[in-house]
Amino acid sequence: MKIPRINYRKYKHVIVIIFLCIFVLVLLVYRTFRTTVVPHFDEPIGGSQVAAVTGADKPVDVLLGKAQLSYAGGTEGRNKNIELGIERINGTEVAPGAEFSFAKALGEVSEEAGFSKEKMFLNGEVTKGVGGGLCQISSTLFQSVLRAGLPVTERYNHSYSVSYYDVGLDATYSNPGPDLKFVNDTKYPVTIKGTAADSLVTLELYGVSDGRIASTSEAEILRVVDFPPTRTVKVGALEKDQAECINRPQIGYTAKVIHNVIFPDGHIKEQIFTSVYKPLQRVCFVVGN
Repeated sequence: MKIPRINYRKYKHVIVIIFLCIFVLVLLVYRTFRTTVVPHFDEPIGGSQVAAVTGADKPVDVLLGKAQLSYAGGTEGRNKNIELGIERINGTEVAPGAEFSFAKALGEVSEEAGFSKEKMFLNGEVTKGVGGGLCQISSTLFQSVLRAGLPVTERYNHSYSVSYYDVGLDATYSNPGPDLKFVNDTKYPVTIKGTAADSLVTLELYGVSDGRIASTSEAEILRVVDFPPTRTVKVGALEKDQAECINRPQIGYTAKVIHNVIFPDGHIKEQIFTSVYKPLQRVCFVVGN
């Protein structure tokens, strides 16, 4: 039996219409699922990756930068100052184009506000002041800002080097100054999240990543200054709980750290942080005339 041939040319218009109908049907099904199924991340992804988007094309916050610093071994008052300071800045949102001030975010630092007097550097001297220990927060925040690749607009190093800070990566604070400031130069808000638990300060910055990659060089020591001989001071008698000698002698030095930020279009922004630490002299008290 001879099978008749189908003249496809005769029915080409019908075939085209059928294919168009199938295409429209597939498109409608795709759009329906696209608007009801939203991509979701249970945990933030790294700041070097571009943020995920929701079905409404709204960017999702990711972890831009994080730093941690231990405050173990501190006094009860110092620990309390740190924990209270973290409470003050936790949740702070920095709007696009806005400048963040650590001092402004902290607000009033006084004994009436709950802070206590603890050991600190003040005007180039080792002394006690209200809010001693808050520099551990500002230094941790400084490092998290660097890792997020945000521009730092104000930062000062301590008068003397501190062993538990990375060389050249500390940021001192005192009231009314110096201060730590940075700018949110992204297109979306940046949120500061801080915790103080188990003697560990953690500062994290969350926002929408634009793909920038930040790096910080090892500190380069430019100049070293030896500490001076121990200085003796004659006193009639030692006060209660006063040690015979104060300060552990430390050398002074100048350190340079280079911070680079590479943007997706290839251009690079560089910031150089130069820190000058003074030598610290040991002082001993001698009882007598």
